[in-house]
Amino acid sequence: MSDTTDFFIEKFRRNLEVADESPRYFRPRPYRNAAVRFRKCSIDDFEKRRDILVNEAGLNAFLFRAAMIPGCDLLSDSGTTTMTMEQWAAMMLGDESYGSNEGYFELINRIEDVFGTGWVDTSFAMGGYSDSLFLFHQGRAAENAFFTILARELRELPEVPVPVLSDGLMPELKERIQSKLDSLPERRRSTDEAMFIIPSNSHFDTTQGNIEDKRMIPLNLPCREHLEKNEEFLFRGNMDLEELENLLAVEKERVPLVYLTITNNTGGGQPVSMENIRKIREITSRYGTPFFFDACRFAENAWFIRKNEEGYSDKSIKKIVHEMFSNIDGFHISLKKDGLANMGGALVIRKDGAFYKKFPHIREGFTDYQIMAEGHPTYGGLPGRDLKAISEGLRTVTHLDYLDARIGQVVRFGQKLSESGIPIINPVGGHAVYIDVDKFFGGTAADEDFKGIAFTGLMLIAGHRVCELGLYAFGSYDGKTETPPSPRVNYIRAAVPRLAYEDRDLFSVVEAARILADNRDRIPAVEVKYGRALSLRHFKSRFDFKE
Repeated sequence: MSDTTDFFIEKFRRNLEVADESPRYFRPRPYRNAAVRFRKCSIDDFEKRRDILVNEAGLNAFLFRAAMIPGCDLLSDSGTTTMTMEQWAAMMLGDESYGSNEGYFELINRIEDVFGTGWVDTSFAMGGYSDSLFLFHQGRAAENAFFTILARELRELPEVPVPVLSDGLMPELKERIQSKLDSLPERRRSTDEAMFIIPSNSHFDTTQGNIEDKRMIPLNLPCREHLEKNEEFLFRGNMDLEELENLLAVEKERVPLVYLTITNNTGGGQPVSMENIRKIREITSRYGTPFFFDACRFAENAWFIRKNEEGYSDKSIKKIVHEMFSNIDGFHISLKKDGLANMGGALVIRKDGAFYKKFPHIREGFTDYQIMAEGHPTYGGLPGRDLKAISEGLRTVTHLDYLDARIGQVVRFGQKLSESGIPIINPVGGHAVYIDVDKFFGGTAADEDFKGIAFTGLMLIAGHRVCELGLYAFGSYDGKTETPPSPRVNYIRAAVPRLAYEDRDLFSVVEAARILADNRDRIPAVEVKYGRALSLRHFKSRFDFKE
């Protein structure tokens, strides 16, 4: 296999000898650099990166040493933000008291300001802690707490639905649910207990993993425009309303809540329209079902509504956010995304919303979980200085000039990839560009070849890190049969950290990807050496290039 990697290394090395084109710019950035950090490695160290990739990381992008990435690290936009000087200044004023620290009460007030009134009881600013805000060290910890306690509540219901799906379900929908149930490992399913379903436009990997771990079914209901790859439709993150209506009409006892991810990460970082949000609220209200956001990129979603949805072009981002969140009963958020922080997460539940009405005793369960797993409710596993940074980050993230610059950069990156003949999900989302693996290989790559993993491996040799979010990340293996995700997704994600890179950095990623596109017939398949049948396998598996 060294012949193949030697071929690409020679191509990457020659690429460095090409003189940079001088792009023309007319609009300056709305920020300036206050600090820089030089790389610990050189872009010329191709053979060294190959050695680390093959012999140490096993072709797994998550296991590759970050200090050896001389280009753009686009593995994730989570916790990778370059924080502002205002955030660093706020951290210097952090109050590290064990209970009821100063940053907690600042954050309560910021949540009311950013997401609208009624979320957190601001009277707690005089003392005590809120039973609507639950802090965690990151978003997946908030997810785990939420679904752990919810599953416990559901199992204790006096009447639970039998584990047999209704014939009233749309045939395709029923087949997808049954297929999802059948693909769960034996330890995560049971034929003699109730089966609960958590529908979403598309669950992300850890959300899906947390739901499955609690023996529930994560069900994706992406809109038809997305499944049909309608590039003219500007809100491909929407949920399929017909399927949601059918699910609740015949199986509402199985559905403890409806989840909506904004923006839709699994679906290509696509935004959700305000119209779709309102209609989901109408449907869930009719059936008495709570409605939640996975709100990690709420501000970016609001920006797309302002730009592309009729009636919102003159509204401020903050007003659009208030309207979005007025439709829901709760949300969980990784503050490592649109909180602009390096760590932090939260679960926020409306005190007078449908969720607390349906589960009136659940809040004590959340608080107990917090105390046992994270610490006192007023810091939730976070230093007081991080609470200050989060509060400042939430203030910054709703500024229009910040969002214009942030999303504009991602769009330019996507356009450059398209111009280079690399198929991407269009329109470009807010936080990442998604390469369509099926289109990239023109239908010539067998699913079991996992060529998306090969692509990410070769990009690491080039000096850039991207992430496979497709057949391997979302598929499953039962020891005999590989089951692709349903609905099918097969993408490579290049997630752009906030305020970390400039255009010339991202355009160098394009040039490396162009070499792969020009020589795609030489990209090898990979074989899984370890972890194929594991849950959340893409974080842990090891691979090798096939000879």
